[in-house]
Amino acid sequence: MHSTASFIYTCLERVRGYLDDPDFDAKYSNDYLIRHIIVPTMVDVWSRINMNLDNPIVLRHSISLTTSDEYYTLPPSIGEIWRIARRDSNGNIIEELMPRNEFHPSGVGWAIEGNVLRVDPKIGVAQTFELYYVSNGDMMPHYALDGTLLGDGKTFTLTTSAEIGEIERRQGAYAGQILRLLPLTGKIEERVIESHDIDTGQVVTRLPFEDAHDGNVIYEIAPIGVQSLYEAISAGSALKLGAYRKITQSQYVMITQQYRAAVKTVTDNFANMQLRTGKYFNKKTVDNPAYDEIDNLYSWHTP
Repeated sequence: MHSTASFIYTCLERVRGYLDDPDFDAKYSNDYLIRHIIVPTMVDVWSRINMNLDNPIVLRHSISLTTSDEYYTLPPSIGEIWRIARRDSNGNIIEELMPRNEFHPSGVGWAIEGNVLRVDPKIGVAQTFELYYVSNGDMMPHYALDGTLLGDGKTFTLTTSAEIGEIERRQGAYAGQILRLLPLTGKIEERVIESHDIDTGQVVTRLPFEDAHDGNVIYEIAPIGVQSLYEAISAGSALKLGAYRKITQSQYVMITQQYRAAVKTVTDNFANMQLRTGKYFNKKTVDNPAYDEIDNLYSWHTP
């Protein structure tokens, strides 16, 4: 028995529905499909829509920069780094490190080299900066029957053995993903994961859950709960597995049409969530030294 709202089980059932084959179950286990079909397709679909998001989950990762170190390990699953900055107690940006060209006479400022952050020149005074980044969605989802929500409503202890899927062992890999509580009855809640600690086996959500839960709770860590996203991943997975199964050309074309329609739907949805300002090129940024003058020229005030 599993929750019908589960991302993992929904995708598994839809893939099997697309490729209705009597030999299917005997050859491909759920575990095989998740590891080798659904997860790579999930990352592929998310990468396709990621650049157009109006609602990216921007994470902050603290890095303690020292006067002696040039290289620092980055968190896993980085899709885009937006800035490296230092804030005051009110959240105002008070200092920012800027990236430059490798041949800049003052050094690169900061640069990405594989999974390492390079800071050159080294800073003069040890400081803790925050790295602002967006996840690329590369993580292992899982569904489990025995997670525990702590009293603060935000700290959640993960299971040690998932019902299906795999528990990530990379520090911080679940940051930016969705923790979904799936009781068999009552309200289903979703929260963005802010941090993920391997040593404690816990994740902390950005906002607390509304309902308290005594004892073990069924949960899932997965992408955000949007049906068009689930459908795009399912259809894409069916295409990938269809290549293994050597499906007919007509089947392939039909599934491709479903895949493209779902990708367009989810892209249109996520790319147009913030319509107050619409799409425009923002000139008022820290990278534009004349932004104060531009703001004064074109500013207006509501009575």
